Amino acid sequence: MLLELLRPEQRAMLLPGGRGGRGNASFKTGTNKVPKIAENGEEGPEMWLELELKLVADVGIVGAPNAGKSTFLSVITAAQPAIANYPFTTLLPNLGVVSFDYDATMVVADLPGLLEGAHQGFGLGHEFLRHTERCSVLVHIVDGSSQQPEYEFDAVRLELEMFSPELAEKPYVVAYNKMDLPEASENWPSFKESLQARGIEPFCMSAATRNGTHEVISSAYELVRENAANKEEGIPGPVNLNYVADMMQKQRTAPINEFEISYENSTKTWHVVGAGLQRFVQMTNWRYKDSERRFQHVLEACGVNKSLMKLGVKEGDTVIVGEMEWVWHDAPDTSGPTSRRKWAAESVE
Repeated sequence: MLLELLRPEQRAMLLPGGRGGRGNASFKTGTNKVPKIAENGEEGPEMWLELELKLVADVGIVGAPNAGKSTFLSVITAAQPAIANYPFTTLLPNLGVVSFDYDATMVVADLPGLLEGAHQGFGLGHEFLRHTERCSVLVHIVDGSSQQPEYEFDAVRLELEMFSPELAEKPYVVAYNKMDLPEASENWPSFKESLQARGIEPFCMSAATRNGTHEVISSAYELVRENAANKEEGIPGPVNLNYVADMMQKQRTAPINEFEISYENSTKTWHVVGAGLQRFVQMTNWRYKDSERRFQHVLEACGVNKSLMKLGVKEGDTVIVGEMEWVWHDAPDTSGPTSRRKWAAESVE
């Protein structure tokens, strides 16, 4: 993960654009008033990114498929999610707002049902779990009419923990649903006793008849208020959201004298690789003759020629720098009394 945007108006730069190339006026000297040379603009970097949207809600309603989550949301808010008596009626999160007073509201998200193996992507898997990460409090609804409500409760808790241990540590409310059905009413005492033995105080309700729903959402609201107070105490300081772009820019401004050379014996080809050289070759406008002379000077100054000769480059070998391919020639150097090898300006298109 590169970064997260968690607050309104936050912005981050991931990729900096390429700098513009210099015109011929930048290369003017006292002896050359009208230089025939110019640069191309620098190409911008590229990157494949996966953008992931996570709902930011105060309360997330979790539970197994068909536990009554959407019905509960429709009862406590004005939201109208799809409701039916079969699993996975909810395929996308639904949002609703609960109003307590004139200035007290709470955003509640009804999230798709959770199957065993969801932390590995089974069912709606990660599509469901990623949204729970941004909820402050969870309301865990258990289907009281299922054959094993305790097993269903433990299975969902395990999936949350397997996906992210932080999810298992979030404050939550357990709501035992469908008390209007005889089988749920019969299972309630044993379910309640089992959870109380673990230190968890569950609520019972019937979302269909709205019986007990107010107690559940009120308890969740109290947890939201407590959690908000704790968050205010530990708000982190400002974070540099442009660090990805800074890192990319640092890589692109690598010194031109930092390079590596490799040799392919079968093709007699030398590869000179370096971010600085790559950038220089890309920005060089080869339509101007003076560009080749400047390129030769840079190769000499940054040590490429010296390194090639030390490694044993020979007459006729191919040398590739960036996207350009050149041929090495032995030629006398008239700058000194001794003869040494020199890279002739002969490009291969």
